[in-house]
Amino acid sequence: MKALALDLGASGGKIFSGGFDGKRLEIKEIHRFSNTPINVDGHLYWGFHTIFENLQVGMRMAAAEKFTSFAVDSYCNDYGLLDDAGHLLSPVHTYRDCRTEGVLEIMDGVFSPVDLYHRTGNQRARFNTLVQLAAQRRSNESALLDQAKRLLFVPDLINFLLCGNAAAEFTIASVSQLFNRQSADWDEDILRAFNLPRTLFPQVVETGIHLGTVKAEILAELGVTSFDIMTVGHHDTASAVAAIPVVDDNFAYISSGTWSLMGVETDQMNTSDEAFNLNLANEGGVGGRNRLIKNIMGLWLLQECQRQFCENGLNLSIEDLDAMAQKETPFRSLIDPNDEIFYNPGDMIHKIQNWCQQTHQPVPETQGQITRCIKESLALCYRETLEMLEKVTQQKIACVHIIGGGAKSDLLNQFAASAMQIPVYAGPYDATAIGNLCTQFIARGELSNLAEIRSVVRSYFAVREYTPLDKSAWDDGYEKFIKL
Repeated sequence: MKALALDLGASGGKIFSGGFDGKRLEIKEIHRFSNTPINVDGHLYWGFHTIFENLQVGMRMAAAEKFTSFAVDSYCNDYGLLDDAGHLLSPVHTYRDCRTEGVLEIMDGVFSPVDLYHRTGNQRARFNTLVQLAAQRRSNESALLDQAKRLLFVPDLINFLLCGNAAAEFTIASVSQLFNRQSADWDEDILRAFNLPRTLFPQVVETGIHLGTVKAEILAELGVTSFDIMTVGHHDTASAVAAIPVVDDNFAYISSGTWSLMGVETDQMNTSDEAFNLNLANEGGVGGRNRLIKNIMGLWLLQECQRQFCENGLNLSIEDLDAMAQKETPFRSLIDPNDEIFYNPGDMIHKIQNWCQQTHQPVPETQGQITRCIKESLALCYRETLEMLEKVTQQKIACVHIIGGGAKSDLLNQFAASAMQIPVYAGPYDATAIGNLCTQFIARGELSNLAEIRSVVRSYFAVREYTPLDKSAWDDGYEKFIKL
């Protein structure tokens, strides 16, 4: 019997069906749709009703697959507030909304950043759920926090609408900066310090379990037979990492998409002073593993430029841009991808050009120069992050797996291998959906554990290997990058 997965990303959603017969894994894309933030009076929101409508479209399209279970994964941190009747009290803000500007500094006077890190393991970042809630407490929407019956993260909210069970899955709770990893529950000291009602937060449930059965009225509306709702790695990176076809146990990974999320797996959290100073995040993973991770701005930079190119009448694919970039001069212009200036949407081309001008570099003018600037800078940022991870874990990393949609870029994959001077393995591209589906198979008793997921993925999906090139040139480029 088939399973159905919704992989909801910050730029679009994809619905897949999948089946496993004990040996062979079968994956099929059913439906994809755009997920673009909506700007209302200077604030950014998700079109949540449009997301749910597209999910229903995908489920109708998948009716012939006779799926018997469903699970969703998505970006983390964003949440909806529900009233007593289970209705949204307000639109769902996106993590890039401007309301969090300057809030981190105010929070420092309320709760020690070091103590927050030891309790939650989470990085210092303005997109954290706690930061968003602290921002809401200071806004004209503060009263909603007292009126609300329940707070649910985006994937948990979708599940609630489908089956009526209000719960928070472990991996999505673990990145909120509200969840105490030592006690495995919401941290009441943090909630009290930021005046957040404990009753808002639902029970935290395990990954890979049966959550509920879809409501009868949903079935009638969709015209499908009954199916179960399962928990998977609701945080999309957790699902993606579960599907890494590991070739060497001593590996790092990059979940490459809107963000480049680079990390390693560990048995326990690492909240050392060094990890704190490097702003490394500890996040829950499928199978109870810890993911020690660094957020890198990622292909958001190019996506925003690509959108501007299109607005100017140039409808260029990633393949087009990569071909142009290959013809440009190496290391002509570099940026720090994680600079705060690149966080918000809008006018990305000018932001990149201005950054280069202010750092006394040639200004990238053409589409190829801009693309090469972004991808070389990302690859060099990967090298910097690799050194951080090796320093904190005191282990030499043998290879890097790049998964997700960004793994389709041969140019970036080769840049990454050359920058880090270790082998890079790219694929599968739909790792998040694959991890989602395979974790459903665990919940259904068809697979046993994380190791078995990876064994199945390794036997079914081919990966591409990239070996390092041009060591001297990349060493020189890295020296320039570090100085910048």
